[in-house]
Amino acid sequence: LDTIGKMLQVAADRKQSPIDILPSVTAFDSSLEDATFNLKYPTSGQFKLVNAGESLKLHLGADLSGEFTASFIKDQRFALELVLIHWGTEPMNGSEHTVGGVGYAGEVHFIHRNMHYANIDQAFKESDGVVAVAVLLNESHDDNPTFAPIVDGITQIVYKGSECAIQRIDLRQLLPPPEKMREFWVYDGSETIAPFRENVQWIIYRSTVSISSHQLDKLRTLRKEGYESEVEHGMLPIRPVQPLNGRIVRSSFRAAAQAPPIEHD
Repeated sequence: LDTIGKMLQVAADRKQSPIDILPSVTAFDSSLEDATFNLKYPTSGQFKLVNAGESLKLHLGADLSGEFTASFIKDQRFALELVLIHWGTEPMNGSEHTVGGVGYAGEVHFIHRNMHYANIDQAFKESDGVVAVAVLLNESHDDNPTFAPIVDGITQIVYKGSECAIQRIDLRQLLPPPEKMREFWVYDGSETIAPFRENVQWIIYRSTVSISSHQLDKLRTLRKEGYESEVEHGMLPIRPVQPLNGRIVRSSFRAAAQAPPIEHD
């Protein structure tokens, strides 16, 4: 990009992710209070786990499809495109989003494309194109069996560019149970991996899902370089929190010290 192009890009990229969810920037939105979600995620078939160097990606095979709808996103259906897994080096620095300045052990992102659009690249160009669902991970002593297929595949994909097949994983179990999905935050943001495209509506559940210390240690064995590289660095797939730039985070629940509620006619 030339100098003018870079200036325009910086001016445009004012809705970046992740963010720190502070009470003072959240506002209760009554239209979210009784929201319902419908998730039709596959449990078996050909999944592909990929070490992309800067991120760990779980792709659905060509024979698989997943669908997501939310009652407050009217008349829209979203196809599951990709699952991203994030972690850190400590129990509280592995999530990309933070809540009141506090981080978690990790975070899972479910990236969905509006089914009005033919592919994810087209969807990112539209204001209603992409919905990302985030689940915060809490470190625990006991293994989470849902993560087992991913952790078992780690030894095959230690280096950047490697991939392996996973035959069975119940993605629905990587989200909170339905009764705990009633409390969440919503805001407009971007991808948290390059090229950081915007037009993403984020839904972040307040309730966490567990992952064990042992499972986190296995994730930390992944390298960000290829096998032939002379240097090795552990993959650390975390982007720092980004400025809000005046954005308000909507919440489905009331909390202390919030901004004034959002009014509806």
